[in-house]
Amino acid sequence: MILLTNGDSWTQGDSPSQELNWEATKNLDWYDIIPNFGNNFGICEDRIRYKFYDSDVWPKVLGRKLGFETWNAGRLGDSNDRILRTTISSVDYLDSIGKTNLFVVIGMTSMFRYENFNNHSQNRFNAKDAPGKYINERIGPREWLEFGEKPLIHKTCLNIIHLQNFLKERNIPYLIFNCFDDMDEDIQKDSLFKFIDLNNIYNRDFKPHFRDFIEQKYSTSMGAGDDYFQMAHPTDKSHIAWGVNLHNYIKENYELF
Repeated sequence: MILLTNGDSWTQGDSPSQELNWEATKNLDWYDIIPNFGNNFGICEDRIRYKFYDSDVWPKVLGRKLGFETWNAGRLGDSNDRILRTTISSVDYLDSIGKTNLFVVIGMTSMFRYENFNNHSQNRFNAKDAPGKYINERIGPREWLEFGEKPLIHKTCLNIIHLQNFLKERNIPYLIFNCFDDMDEDIQKDSLFKFIDLNNIYNRDFKPHFRDFIEQKYSTSMGAGDDYFQMAHPTDKSHIAWGVNLHNYIKENYELF
């Protein structure tokens, strides 16, 4: 079985405590990547975009404990827009090379990141008559004053619903959890919330699952700068703990074997 993961830096790994391996490519068993995998065009240089860690980030830990081959499409700075888009394209790519028996685990990021189309360079994932590339952005003060938070909350619900429908249509089991933003109350107030299937949402809510688990388990905080968080990112220790926790949750709630 294939474990496909997606998310932002909390999925790819981006803590100063993690040892970079700039040369690592598809030879890593947990990140069996080709240059185009995930249809990723982000805001970063190639060497950042495709940086790898020899460290035990949670997808590697989870895949190893499940005994699955792991493909990780997570990229630093990603938005939920991109996570939706590249999960779909990644499933399609894996299908094209005969890898169809999938389990998908998604680590959602902040609602206040979004993806815009940038027409300054060619993106191989767009139609040939529409050159450009997607870039992730964070909402700025002007946009915040103009639009407020409601459209972004609504769009987050849409992303979740679209992703769930795509995976259900293909009978792909999946788990969605939330990394660090507490969006539970906001999402529940949105008119689209009733269309979200909570059965495959971690703990059936949208609290900051990864962050809360580490903070509560180790009596720390995301900004602590200690053994568990560095520069507001989980360290190896936290990734390992979360990977083990996800494995236990999946074993209790899913029948994958």
